[in-house]
Amino acid sequence: MEEKCRNVYQQIRRREYGVKKRPRSKFEILKTLVLDENYVYKEVWTKYSSKGIKTEGGRIYFENYTNCYGGYGRDNKPVHLHSLSTPWEQKIETALVASIQPEKLSLPHKGERPSFFCIVGKCWLMRFDWITGQLLEEVYLLPRTHCHFSDLSWNEPGASIVLRSTHKMTGCIRQVEADRPNVVKVLALFDVFPIRFTGMFEVTKSVFGDDTVDAMASSGFLTTMHRSGMVKLHSMEYILQKYKLYEAELYTRLQNQEEICGKQPCGLPLNIIIKEEPPVLFQVKCHQNSLEVGGCPWHFMYTPPRKEGSFHVKSLVSGQLAKNGVLKSEELGLDADRAQFCTDETGRILHIDSKSVSMHRIKETKSTKSEIEKCFTINLERKDKAQVTSTDTYTSSGRHVTRISFWSMIHMDVELPNMVIHNVDYEDELDLLWTSVDYFIADNDMESYLRFHDNNTGETIKEIKLAQPFVESMNEENEVKVDLDTVVQTVKSFNGEFACVVYRLQAKVEEQEQNTDKPRRKGAKLENNQPRESEDSSTGSQNSSRSRRAQRRSREGESDEEWTVPGSSSETRHSRRRKQRGTSERSSENRQTARQESRRRTKE
Repeated sequence: MEEKCRNVYQQIRRREYGVKKRPRSKFEILKTLVLDENYVYKEVWTKYSSKGIKTEGGRIYFENYTNCYGGYGRDNKPVHLHSLSTPWEQKIETALVASIQPEKLSLPHKGERPSFFCIVGKCWLMRFDWITGQLLEEVYLLPRTHCHFSDLSWNEPGASIVLRSTHKMTGCIRQVEADRPNVVKVLALFDVFPIRFTGMFEVTKSVFGDDTVDAMASSGFLTTMHRSGMVKLHSMEYILQKYKLYEAELYTRLQNQEEICGKQPCGLPLNIIIKEEPPVLFQVKCHQNSLEVGGCPWHFMYTPPRKEGSFHVKSLVSGQLAKNGVLKSEELGLDADRAQFCTDETGRILHIDSKSVSMHRIKETKSTKSEIEKCFTINLERKDKAQVTSTDTYTSSGRHVTRISFWSMIHMDVELPNMVIHNVDYEDELDLLWTSVDYFIADNDMESYLRFHDNNTGETIKEIKLAQPFVESMNEENEVKVDLDTVVQTVKSFNGEFACVVYRLQAKVEEQEQNTDKPRRKGAKLENNQPRESEDSSTGSQNSSRSRRAQRRSREGESDEEWTVPGSSSETRHSRRRKQRGTSERSSENRQTARQESRRRTKE
């Protein structure tokens, strides 16, 4: 296998001349710079806010999505791009960035521009231009007396979105259900590029079961969750084909009605009525409705009831438990263990415990039973652990008091790791796995690190120390997002204050300072001094020649004011001008006298 080129100059030349040109060549060049020892992620910008800070599509949103920051300004700092203004200054509940690949664009159309979808005032869906922040479309969903919308997500990524009511119903859309309100959720489906209303329907207890507590749409499935822990999957395509009554187009008059679709006062119609439970494609009973489907071949991963902390991986086709398919850690930690399918499209599984991150792959065997094989383990534990210390204080009366910190009290009964793993994710454009961890090095001191790991071996390639924007040693939330040469850290303190720290990829400052402070060579120093010495010598020679000429003219009886040389003083130049003016005046007087004498002689 040919080794990849690690030289940036050679990679640029190969891309220029088309040698082994690949679509990801520019990302490989940037990856080389990211992993280079001479380049680091440097903190360039910090901003605090009393409201939540969100990052969507590589941009940072403050004040409930109203102020947008991004791009590259002076010293690589993000700049204020635009402000979103909503009608009647209503609050933006949630938002979603939708953009399409340039090669998939058809004829120019505003509906295919990169858009920023958001739910405003719990009853409006608004689409803004992602680049300029201009309001492009607004759709009135439903009156607030019926339900509130506060959740927006992808149904099929890049194709359709789903809006979900997240508050308890205060009324019913259909008058039939008014006497016995049993609506669990209301879901509205839209296609994007351009935006098109697909349909809206209710999830009711009378159809899906009295113990139904929640419902959501994702990846073409309708998922219902029940109080008993049962999770059921239904086909969304089947629901649209069988229970959809009629098509409704936005901003047009509804069928056999006077109302306009997507406009006040009625909003969207309920054009999908589910009268009976659709066929169940898959169901499983799990703890806290934690279910994930993925892998290659298809498997599902869940936590069985009363087995918190363990994850079982089973085949989606046969339902058999895979060999070594129970992922469990015996270590205790402040946070519960997590397991998820890796987003690098390899079908591997990430298992995150209190000290390490393990990567597993699904291996097919000759029998019908698959096998879970561990690929590598990333140990994130540090050797130096937090010490249990106390602080001795004295009261005004002289009484001795020993105060123990909160972190030390936790360690008194149970030995817990002095670390918290916050984020584990995959950067698809750089093909790197990254982790962010907080370490408690003392009672009131904490350090945070971001590490890049090889996606195939788990080897730690680079480590970046993150800033601590708050004085508190522990934070409620610490979220990190990596986007090529930019790292965005969002921290929430226990007192409800938010902070955002932005890091940019830059060359090391030490090397730049060494280059500027580097002593010059002796030859260069002499050359730089030579012109100055020549100027001094020329000035001295001019002064000496001027003095010799002045002495010579004084011996001849002439005034010094009549002579000047280039580079002489201002007084000498002024005296020369006065001398010239006096001479010209005398010559003009002599000429006038001569003319008068000639006229007198002519008259005589």
